[in-house]
Amino acid sequence: MSESVEQADLSALSSGDERAFERVYASFHVRVRLVAFRVSHRNDWIDDLANETWCRAFNQRKNYGSDTPFLVWMAGILRNVYREFCRDSRRTIGDATRAAAEAAGKTDQISPELVAHEAEVLDALNGCVALLGAQEARIVQLRYFQGLTLRLVAEEVKIPEATLREKTLVKITNQLRRCLERKKIDFSEIFSAQEAREIQ
Repeated sequence: MSESVEQADLSALSSGDERAFERVYASFHVRVRLVAFRVSHRNDWIDDLANETWCRAFNQRKNYGSDTPFLVWMAGILRNVYREFCRDSRRTIGDATRAAAEAAGKTDQISPELVAHEAEVLDALNGCVALLGAQEARIVQLRYFQGLTLRLVAEEVKIPEATLREKTLVKITNQLRRCLERKKIDFSEIFSAQEAREIQ
């Protein structure tokens, strides 16, 4: 969906246009799922959080003001949904209840703007990773998302660690950097912490 069409649909939400809402859903559903993960860090809650957020957004669509970025608006709704999930004792037991309550408190300290921005960054990253070959994408997953050391990544993908460090990873990071730059995303915003991590 082009940016101009997307903006037209967002502007139509306040009139209650259901077709516009369907198109906005198609455009934003992946990013809303990323917001759900960023807020909760629970894979088992992502579907429920995202679905409930979309239901509430549909019911509140006439209240949406186009002066607020749509994903920021959705992140605000999703934070409220997440708080309710954390308070729902049927979803948590014992220590998990306390951990969920603490997590909800931490989430309250993160602005919807920041959560929405991070979801946009992750969405851009996913698009760039999808352009890599299967082995390269696996390396990104293991190294940057699961946090494995180079030695363990090399063992997993069955290539020498020196080759991974000096050739393969350099090639992958250069590809991702160029792709993200085209999307106006700073590569270091995503990977600087991982690149600085001590190699064990």
